[in-house]
Amino acid sequence: NTKNKVPKSAGIVSLTSLTSDIIFTLSPEELIGIPGSSILRKNENLKNITTVSEGRMPPNIEKIISLNPKLVIGSQGFHDKTLDKLNELGIDVLNTKVNSLTDLFGLVDELSRITNSDSKIVFKNLNSCLINSPPKNKNVVVLVSTKPLLSPNNKSWAGSLLEKFNLKNLTADLEGSGRMKGYLNLSPEWLIQEQPDNLILIKFGDEQYNQYSNLPFWNKLKAVENNNIDYFDYYGLVNAGSLSSINNTCKKLDSL
Repeated sequence: NTKNKVPKSAGIVSLTSLTSDIIFTLSPEELIGIPGSSILRKNENLKNITTVSEGRMPPNIEKIISLNPKLVIGSQGFHDKTLDKLNELGIDVLNTKVNSLTDLFGLVDELSRITNSDSKIVFKNLNSCLINSPPKNKNVVVLVSTKPLLSPNNKSWAGSLLEKFNLKNLTADLEGSGRMKGYLNLSPEWLIQEQPDNLILIKFGDEQYNQYSNLPFWNKLKAVENNNIDYFDYYGLVNAGSLSSINNTCKKLDSL
């Protein structure tokens, strides 16, 4: 529901770093509220835009209302309660879900329509994701954490990127459980049995690397023995984050 109920001078409040980046790229003057995200804090151009949330705390509804937005954009599963409350108060909302590049491209098109902007400016920032990657003969497993051993299947953003770049994700068809349907817990026995050609580890700082190497089964993996380990940032592969982080991740996946 995106009908205008407030003056056109009002802008858009975005509750995710990705939609904030897309809106700012399409129509900078429209963006009036953003989340308190570490990835956005690096962008000097956003420093004067009101922050409406911080860390894992829910967005500040009073602060959002005070901005008199024409639209508030959130992420499905994370901002449902906030968006429902705002919608009850007569503020238009858009609940988004980005679990694949197809989802992302559709979102860009929708936001360009809402802002009456040309989507080409965004797609220029995603040039590494638009290429047709040649077939690769590699079995890979992505490990997001050590306790538990979390890995993405094909229902996740990470899983869809692996598929796009023709990397055979050994956990693609395994079922996730609980709230995170796109991720599953692996057992050491499964990893040892499957022996992926390459391991992709998510970077959270040097300590995270040590956590992997300290796992008792770590040296039983051929990928470790052959040093076929690639490190990726959390933003880009697990959490889409921003246009830049997505593009850098696509570039790196294509080069594997």
